[in-house]
Amino acid sequence: MQIVIAGGGPAGASCAKVLAKAGIRAIMIEASPDGDKPCAGGLPSILLERYQIPDLLIKKKATGVVFEAPSGYRVNTDFPDGQFIATVNRKEFDSHLRWLAEDAGAISVRGRVVSYDDKGSQILVRYNDIDGVTRTTEADFVVGADGAWSRIAYQAMGDHLPMVVALQEIITPEADRMAELGNRCIFNYNPAVSPDYYGWIFPKGNSVSVGVGTHMDNKQNLENNLKRMKELHADLLDGGETVTRNGALIPAGRYPEYGKDRIILTGDAAGFVLPACGEGIYYAMRSGEIAANVIKDLGQKRPDIVVSKYTDLINAEFNPIFRYFKKIEKIALSSPINREVLVRLANDKFMSRKILNAFSTKERYDTPFFKKVAVFFNLLGLRTHVALKISRQPGFGK
Repeated sequence: MQIVIAGGGPAGASCAKVLAKAGIRAIMIEASPDGDKPCAGGLPSILLERYQIPDLLIKKKATGVVFEAPSGYRVNTDFPDGQFIATVNRKEFDSHLRWLAEDAGAISVRGRVVSYDDKGSQILVRYNDIDGVTRTTEADFVVGADGAWSRIAYQAMGDHLPMVVALQEIITPEADRMAELGNRCIFNYNPAVSPDYYGWIFPKGNSVSVGVGTHMDNKQNLENNLKRMKELHADLLDGGETVTRNGALIPAGRYPEYGKDRIILTGDAAGFVLPACGEGIYYAMRSGEIAANVIKDLGQKRPDIVVSKYTDLINAEFNPIFRYFKKIEKIALSSPINREVLVRLANDKFMSRKILNAFSTKERYDTPFFKKVAVFFNLLGLRTHVALKISRQPGFGK
């Protein structure tokens, strides 16, 4: 078999590596191997352990989190059991993953996949090479790993997924202010930073990634949202040097099935981004692995059920935690008071541990547990609403 993989990021490289190790001809077609993807670059602990990521790629291990509420109320908490968020430079990280795939025998081509023709038992893939010349190659399967605005996904599924648009800057704060931040990430839930998402600060060596996200409908406010985020954290950022500024798209939904016929979608192209937080690198790598294993096992014997089998395996593994975070997103980000409650929940050690473990170790929770959380959330919400109304805390929801 010959498999063409559109994209050489975490999903594409992980898929290519597994295929190549199985003796299957895997061709990664990556448009920007020398580029640095706009991304905060936060990796959960489980990813480093599972994929044996070398320490030299890690810019910072954030062992703590600061949650900031609309009122300005802040909660400082630590990841349990030695867990952390590791930050990386995406150019270096993605290059490392492609090198592992190439070392296993995968082929890298610089170019951009633009379309395909389904010929039944074969797929004719069109791509533009480094010189802009359109070329073609044949494949038994095509793996769409070409990011959020995937051309492969659009052609196969007929539409793009809903998107969050993000804007971020890499800023180098003054040394003493960077020292004050320490090994912590900041998540800001003020509606002025984002009415439907959140703002973040991730430490990356001697610099920080400062960003905000919002759904496409509110993209016209993105510049002001980022400006507000920087104003709210002037104690850290004032006097710092802005190194780069860039934007990115983050899927805010998933397709009902993750491919069609001989097309398989992975990573951002399929919408595998954790709701409420936007973490997607782990799910990109894991989906690339699962796709490769299904192709390896069924590609020649039962090509007709490859997509359905892949979809079933993904749903069995991803759905428990995706549903959990989707419920958090739906409840907690729906209003300023609910955002306030979310942050105050982090003051409870049990709840903090559950939320952070779900992110860092992918711990799953059943429906009865979440029902208890919802009751606790509503009771705390009522108490918080009354307390804020009485105290009239300045800045709430502004």
